[in-house]
Amino acid sequence: MKFFIPSTEDKDQDAVYETIKAHLKELGFEASDRKIFKLNYKHNGENHCAEVGKKEDYPDGEEVIAIIYEELRNLYHVCTPNRGVTRGISILVGGDEVLSVTDFD
Repeated sequence: MKFFIPSTEDKDQDAVYETIKAHLKELGFEASDRKIFKLNYKHNGENHCAEVGKKEDYPDGEEVIAIIYEELRNLYHVCTPNRGVTRGISILVGGDEVLSVTDFD
Protein backbone atom coordinates (compact mmCIF):
# COMPACT_ATOMS: atom_id res chain seq x y z
CA MET A 1 0.00 0.00 0.00
CA LYS A 2 1.33 3.42 -0.97
CA PHE A 3 1.63 5.94 1.88
CA PHE A 4 -1.25 8.39 2.25
CA ILE A 5 -2.90 10.72 4.72
CA PRO A 6 -6.71 10.70 4.37
CA SER A 7 -8.37 13.80 2.88
CA THR A 8 -5.01 15.29 1.89
CA GLU A 9 -3.63 16.17 -1.54
CA ASP A 10 -0.66 13.99 -2.62
CA LYS A 11 1.72 16.95 -2.55
CA ASP A 12 0.80 17.81 1.06
CA GLN A 13 0.88 14.37 2.65
CA ASP A 14 4.48 14.37 3.89
CA ALA A 15 4.04 17.87 5.34
CA VAL A 16 0.90 16.84 7.21
CA TYR A 17 2.65 13.71 8.51
CA GLU A 18 5.57 15.81 9.77
CA THR A 19 3.12 18.21 11.46
CA ILE A 20 1.53 15.29 13.32
CA LYS A 21 4.97 14.07 14.41
CA ALA A 22 5.84 17.60 15.57
CA HIS A 23 2.64 17.74 17.66
CA LEU A 24 3.57 14.45 19.32
CA LYS A 25 7.08 15.78 19.98
CA GLU A 26 5.55 18.79 21.79
CA LEU A 27 3.86 16.25 24.07
CA GLY A 28 7.20 14.53 24.78
CA PHE A 29 7.09 11.67 22.26
CA GLU A 30 9.88 10.82 19.78
CA ALA A 31 8.38 9.43 16.58
CA SER A 32 10.35 7.16 14.28
CA ASP A 33 10.38 7.50 10.49
CA ARG A 34 8.41 4.27 10.12
CA LYS A 35 5.09 4.74 8.29
CA ILE A 36 2.43 2.30 9.45
CA PHE A 37 -0.75 1.43 7.57
CA LYS A 38 -2.52 -0.99 9.92
CA LEU A 39 -2.23 -2.13 13.52
CA ASN A 40 -4.01 -5.10 15.09
CA TYR A 41 -3.80 -5.18 18.85
CA LYS A 42 -5.38 -6.56 22.00
CA HIS A 43 -6.60 -4.23 24.75
CA ASN A 44 -8.40 -5.39 27.91
CA GLY A 45 -8.74 -8.86 26.40
CA GLU A 46 -10.42 -7.64 23.19
CA ASN A 47 -8.98 -7.53 19.67
CA HIS A 48 -8.92 -4.14 17.94
CA CYS A 49 -7.85 -2.82 14.55
CA ALA A 50 -6.60 0.63 13.57
CA GLU A 51 -6.17 1.24 9.83
CA VAL A 52 -5.29 4.54 8.18
CA GLY A 53 -8.32 5.92 6.37
CA LYS A 54 -10.86 3.86 8.33
CA LYS A 55 -12.70 4.50 11.57
CA GLU A 56 -10.95 2.91 14.53
CA ASP A 57 -13.06 0.60 16.62
CA TYR A 58 -11.75 1.76 19.99
CA PRO A 59 -12.40 4.02 21.83
CA ASP A 60 -14.00 6.89 19.85
CA GLY A 61 -14.77 5.56 16.36
CA GLU A 62 -12.89 8.38 14.60
CA GLU A 63 -11.04 8.08 11.30
CA VAL A 64 -7.40 7.06 11.69
CA ILE A 65 -5.20 9.73 10.09
CA ALA A 66 -1.81 8.23 10.95
CA ILE A 67 -0.19 5.49 13.01
CA ILE A 68 3.20 6.49 14.34
CA TYR A 69 5.75 4.30 16.09
CA GLU A 70 7.93 5.44 18.97
CA GLU A 71 10.86 3.03 19.03
CA LEU A 72 12.43 4.16 22.31
CA ARG A 73 9.32 3.24 24.32
CA ASN A 74 8.04 0.52 21.93
CA LEU A 75 4.81 2.52 21.71
CA TYR A 76 2.37 3.04 18.83
CA HIS A 77 0.37 6.24 18.45
CA VAL A 78 -2.97 5.90 16.68
CA CYS A 79 -3.76 9.44 15.59
CA THR A 80 -7.29 10.66 14.89
CA PRO A 81 -8.53 14.23 14.41
CA ASN A 82 -9.17 14.68 18.14
CA ARG A 83 -6.52 12.29 19.42
CA GLY A 84 -3.02 13.27 18.35
CA VAL A 85 -3.40 15.08 15.02
CA THR A 86 -3.90 18.69 16.08
CA ARG A 87 -4.86 18.37 19.72
CA GLY A 88 -4.90 15.92 22.56
CA ILE A 89 -2.84 12.84 23.08
CA SER A 90 -2.96 9.97 20.60
CA ILE A 91 -4.47 6.58 21.35
CA LEU A 92 -1.52 4.75 22.90
CA VAL A 93 -0.87 1.10 22.11
CA GLY A 94 2.03 -0.64 23.85
CA GLY A 95 4.22 -2.95 21.80
CA ASP A 96 3.23 -5.85 24.06
CA GLU A 97 -0.41 -5.38 22.99
CA VAL A 98 0.34 -5.60 19.26
CA LEU A 99 -0.74 -8.70 17.35
CA SER A 100 0.39 -7.55 13.88
CA VAL A 101 1.64 -4.47 12.06
CA THR A 102 1.43 -3.63 8.35
CA ASP A 103 3.74 -0.88 7.10
CA PHE A 104 3.17 1.23 4.01
CA ASP A 105 5.37 0.22 1.05
